[in-house]
Amino acid sequence: MSAGQYGPTQPIFEPDLFGGGSHVPLIAPWLQPHERLLGIVEVTLSTVIRPSLPRKLRTGQSTGAVDGAIEAVASVADAFDMFDFGIIRRIRRIVRGAGLKGGWQSVAGQFVIAVRTGPDPSRSLYDNNQVLMVFTDRRILLMCTVSIRNKKVPLFGKVPPGEQVGRKEARCLGELLPGQLRSVAVRHNWLSSRVDLHFADGSLVALDLYEKDARALEALRQGIAPSPRP
Repeated sequence: MSAGQYGPTQPIFEPDLFGGGSHVPLIAPWLQPHERLLGIVEVTLSTVIRPSLPRKLRTGQSTGAVDGAIEAVASVADAFDMFDFGIIRRIRRIVRGAGLKGGWQSVAGQFVIAVRTGPDPSRSLYDNNQVLMVFTDRRILLMCTVSIRNKKVPLFGKVPPGEQVGRKEARCLGELLPGQLRSVAVRHNWLSSRVDLHFADGSLVALDLYEKDARALEALRQGIAPSPRP
């Protein structure tokens, strides 16, 4: 579909990926009738968060005899990975604090699960770390754009030369009600560009985010549409 089918494009705050209103054919199909788009911010999970989901939180795992043996080997590898990351994480926590608070059942935990799982759970490596936070006047959609030629691979960043927006589509990874996001705290220092999202249930998730994007997130949290990127 073309952007013209959705009416005139209104300038909004959006990632470089979407420059020129190309978000319209991608995002519009996911909007409810009369739902108004306020802005889109691309965010990345902080490196202080475990880089892949624990196997017990992954969906679509096989249970056959052969698959069970593979699963056992993978579980051992998963344990070693967690041990190594645990050491690194303890060091980082001393300097930067925990990247996830509230547990996996919290809003923050579900946020991380949705992002790590990515757009295709059946083929996921559970290590996706980027997501589009799409703010409307009703909710916050967690979305990802994928190439139609290879739907398993999330596509972020600027559109490559010669690439057409029509060759991509958006996938929804999850949804938040606006009231669930309580505040956005910028914690930048010379070591990191950390920004914390605080949720209404007291949970927290850390992101790596530029200050301008963090300010846009806070404005959108309040229902204010920030100025489009220059």
